[in-house]
Amino acid sequence: IGQRAEGEGDFAAGRQAYAAAVAREPERAEWHYRLGCVCRKLDRLDEAAVAFRRAHELAPTEPRYLNNLGVVLDQLGLRAEAVRVYQRAILGDPQNADAQHNLGALYAEAGRTEEAVRAFTAALAVRQDAEGYHNLGLVHFTHGDFAPALESFEAAVRLQPSFVLGHYYAGLCLMRKGVYRDAVARFEQALQLDGRLVRAHFYIGTCLHKIGQSERALAALQRALAAFPEDARLHYQLGLVYDALLRHQEARHHYRRARADAASGFGSTL
Repeated sequence: IGQRAEGEGDFAAGRQAYAAAVAREPERAEWHYRLGCVCRKLDRLDEAAVAFRRAHELAPTEPRYLNNLGVVLDQLGLRAEAVRVYQRAILGDPQNADAQHNLGALYAEAGRTEEAVRAFTAALAVRQDAEGYHNLGLVHFTHGDFAPALESFEAAVRLQPSFVLGHYYAGLCLMRKGVYRDAVARFEQALQLDGRLVRAHFYIGTCLHKIGQSERALAALQRALAAFPEDARLHYQLGLVYDALLRHQEARHHYRRARADAASGFGSTL
């Protein structure tokens, strides 16, 4: 009954059914685990944590139970305890890619870059997937290590060519490295896959300006302006492009807008 209700999205009924199953068979770990899953979906996180703890006590070698306990502890803001739970899960099973990945995410949030890199690398050694490479790339990117970041984003899109953010961040890395033509190609690929990624127009315009293609740069920046009309950095870049096109009056207008928007708190949303 609980599984049917859960499958149909009726998590309240699923919770009642699994709670009844736990009452009938309190030593069966799977019922505690399923109860924890529906409690988590109902945002009853404290109850979920209790259920996952009990499931782990009853079946300490089952990796799902500690993994899910760690996720709930993270959601409750108990990140230090979540780290310890994932570490225990990995100690029991070094091939636990989910625990390694989740641990890496917690390290990354805490700014523990080297530990995050080790955890994501360990997860990828067990199971290669685009999201894992993307998260490893983000750690390198945030730390300013653009060469290894680019390698990670490229690995993500090799595994999953439709992975939009992989192309987008590869473009950002190439732009930071000064490889502007290749960066434009990657931003355009990201836009082909998802036209909602309108901030890519800003970076296309910025890169095109760097290589002297001012008319194309202007067109890209104007597309970005439609989505971010009060972004100071965008107005400043438009000023640079208009100056390059010898349209100085329009350039001055955008420089003024850049100063005004920055003073009003609209520094950049890009």
